[in-house]
Amino acid sequence: MEPNAPVNTKFYQRGNGGSLIFEHDLTAVSNFLGRLQPEFHGIQVNDQPGGELQWIITADLRGNMESPTSERILFSFRESNWLDGLARGLQEDLDNARAYANQTHLALATHGDAIKMLSRDRNKLRLRCAKKDATITRLRAQITSLEATVKTQEDQLREMEEDEAGIDIQGGGAFLSDDDDFEEDEFTEEEDYAFLEPGPDDVVPIDIEDEGSCT
Repeated sequence: MEPNAPVNTKFYQRGNGGSLIFEHDLTAVSNFLGRLQPEFHGIQVNDQPGGELQWIITADLRGNMESPTSERILFSFRESNWLDGLARGLQEDLDNARAYANQTHLALATHGDAIKMLSRDRNKLRLRCAKKDATITRLRAQITSLEATVKTQEDQLREMEEDEAGIDIQGGGAFLSDDDDFEEDEFTEEEDYAFLEPGPDDVVPIDIEDEGSCT
């Protein structure tokens, strides 16, 4: 017989009526996780220096094909006896299933916490954006109102300047009134010219008329 050539092969599927150690525990865990029945494939080989036969047992825990899906757990080990190998395989399957379940639970919990944090941050961001949009809308309304007020005041000032015939309502320093402002008022009173009358010390010119010579 050539080295490494299989001497014997065996197959075992959990749940086919066996009562091996850890089998019931593995059944409960697998049912809880929604996994399919684990399978054990064994080949007996003669590859040891002393000629001792050993079993290479491969444990196959297929994942759930339906949602929520689960990953496949596949591992191999050596054992001298087939039944001892099955017991060891069942125990390791149980440990691996529990470890995977704990890891998955932790990942789901972490994922859930991350989703909650993202949800809170998203709500805060939405509230901040809503406040910013409200502020922008309010400021735009104020700007529009101020622009309308300024336009109205400018129109009123322009109309007042036109009604006042050249008076600079806005107070521009370079503005001059027109010459019509200096025309004599027809209603000027005589006392307005009193400042032209001579005072006691003023010299009043006298016109000398020719009335003939005196003898």
